Amino acid sequence: MAEERKSNDEEFSFVKEKIKKQPFYQTRRFRQLCYWLLVAALCGAVACFVFVKLQPFMERALGKEEKTEITIPRDDEPDEVTQEPTGETVVITEPQELELADYQKLYTKLKAVAGEVNKSLVTVTAASSDTDWFNETYESRREISGLLVGNNGVELLILTPYEPVKDASKLQVTFVDGKSQDAVLKNYDRVTDMAIVSVNLAAVDEGTMEVVKIADLGSSKSVKAGDSVIAVGSPAGFAGSLKFGNLVAPGHKTSVIDGEYRLLITDMERSDGGTGVLVNLDGQVIGLIEDTYLHASNERALTAYAISDMKAVIEHLSNSQDLVYMGIKGSQVTAEIAESQGIPTGVYVSDVEPDSPALNGGLQAGDVIIEISGKAVASVTEIQEMLLKFSKDQVIQVKVMRQGKEEYKEIACSVKLDVLK
Repeated sequence: MAEERKSNDEEFSFVKEKIKKQPFYQTRRFRQLCYWLLVAALCGAVACFVFVKLQPFMERALGKEEKTEITIPRDDEPDEVTQEPTGETVVITEPQELELADYQKLYTKLKAVAGEVNKSLVTVTAASSDTDWFNETYESRREISGLLVGNNGVELLILTPYEPVKDASKLQVTFVDGKSQDAVLKNYDRVTDMAIVSVNLAAVDEGTMEVVKIADLGSSKSVKAGDSVIAVGSPAGFAGSLKFGNLVAPGHKTSVIDGEYRLLITDMERSDGGTGVLVNLDGQVIGLIEDTYLHASNERALTAYAISDMKAVIEHLSNSQDLVYMGIKGSQVTAEIAESQGIPTGVYVSDVEPDSPALNGGLQAGDVIIEISGKAVASVTEIQEMLLKFSKDQVIQVKVMRQGKEEYKEIACSVKLDVLK
């Protein structure tokens, strides 16, 4: 029987199967693993791309992005140029008579310059609530021009007059493309009546950011009488108005608390409530329109603060730094004045503001300031520059010459600086 079984096994040995294990890379499980690895890699790549693109937005939205400090370069005084005589004959040509088409081309070019400047301008709407005679509450709105002066990585910073926005319950900024965003009052200076309002960058439309630009602040120190200028913003008292003219008195100065500022007086007529900027023909801002100053010889002349004198103030306001004050008004006592009037050189104090740090520190009208914190003082401008380096509640030593019965005597005053509210 055993031999028969063995014989049968040998007879059918050719039908025996030899089962081999299938390689793993050919299995369904391997294909599924490759599929999910590919899906994971694609998802990871998409996630990285989205994270990189959204990181700046999320940082702004969560307030984690660091602010960069705003820096505005100062302007140097222009060098005096003396032209040596060349001996050449100067040919004076007769002025050409312009046709209507020439004027049209001229105004087209001027409007093109103003159009570029408008990208740096916004309309600030200040809304405030009030009560009428019948005790009914109503909302009043005022529109003024604002100037884009900085982008600190978190906010757009806009320079605007302080008085219209100081009591506003709501501020809104409208950009050149017509889109609006809410704004907040960031900082202000009562002396110059300037303020900075800010708009959160995360809220500004990407298309708007591609259109607007930070203003190009030029130099007002090299301007001359007769220079052509353009008034842009709201010089006529309403948004989008435009005026063309010339400078007639670019060197006039006005006295303010603890200093003085140069004014650019034009041959254009001022308008009540007019705001905006003066720009040169290169589109650079050279002045900030000031609607409260009235020139003695022409009260209707459109006037602007010279931008070179305001750059330090704008920088401080943009960086949320306090602008401290003493509270005096004065004028420079030159060597010539000192000799003719018999008073010391320095800064003559013509007035001391009520309840000011200067008054509380013992300064009086008639004093001549000769030194602040160990540094000699020769002009009001020097006092302005010194105060920019001090901070609120800082005590400074002010030396003055005060007239006695027979002669001037040196008096030391301790002045605790404050911010004008």
